[in-house]
Amino acid sequence: MDRFPEIDLRHLRYFSAIAETGSITEAARRLRIAQPSLSQQLAAIERRVGARLFDRGPQGMRLTPSGRILLDSVNRAVDELRAGLAQAREQSLPTRIGLCRGVPGTVLGRVDEMIGGGRALDISYEPVDSDRQTELLRTGRLDFGVLRPPIDDTGLILRIVGDEPLGIVCDRRGALAERPSLTWTDLSDMRLLWFSAARASGYAGAVLERLRANGWNPTIVIDDHAGHTLFRHALLTNPDLIALRPRALIGEDAELVWLPVEPDPPRETLALAARADTVWARLLTPAAR
Repeated sequence: MDRFPEIDLRHLRYFSAIAETGSITEAARRLRIAQPSLSQQLAAIERRVGARLFDRGPQGMRLTPSGRILLDSVNRAVDELRAGLAQAREQSLPTRIGLCRGVPGTVLGRVDEMIGGGRALDISYEPVDSDRQTELLRTGRLDFGVLRPPIDDTGLILRIVGDEPLGIVCDRRGALAERPSLTWTDLSDMRLLWFSAARASGYAGAVLERLRANGWNPTIVIDDHAGHTLFRHALLTNPDLIALRPRALIGEDAELVWLPVEPDPPRETLALAARADTVWARLLTPAAR
């Protein structure tokens, strides 16, 4: 940007302070600079403008006609700058959020509030598996990610937005559905409808390890279909097939039932992640809440 007669904002601040206070001494105190230095700066400003801006007298500093014109122009410029800054803040800021599969609506509402509450953001969600999100966050192709930890969180900051126990999902017509709750021994003959570990390797490994620790080492049936329709179809057409899900994802399904399993059920944790060295990361710290 071009500088007009070698005058910048610093010089205009000095000029305005002298005009407002009518005193070199008071203006220097307000600006926290030495009075001789401010006097030198004013002389330099007048040389660069090419006109006397103040009349010096016993009653202080009075604006000359040239000084009055400059002050009016400076005030208008400041008002326009403030208005421009306010308008810039009101513009929607595109915000890209990666979203792993199977996130309940309550968690999305929580994420929207954490990120967008009181801010003008244009939020867009993109379906991205948890393991893939970490790379996209680090390279700046995503601003946030909703994912299932544990993950390699090097260079990232995470905030938990969901934590629910997993339960058994099965056909309402099956023998398991007749019981109010289940134990791990009840599942000994059942296969597990699961997902490809490549989508969320840390989470998949942690859950399967918990199942083995509880005495259940099921045969895994991989379901890589994104749709709920095929998920339901698999459970309803295979009597020995069950799934692990949080209760909220099943809802009031007429043909499937959710049952708690004890003791020590695995849990599904969902986290909101951002790169630690970005402005977005500040929204995930307690001080920003």
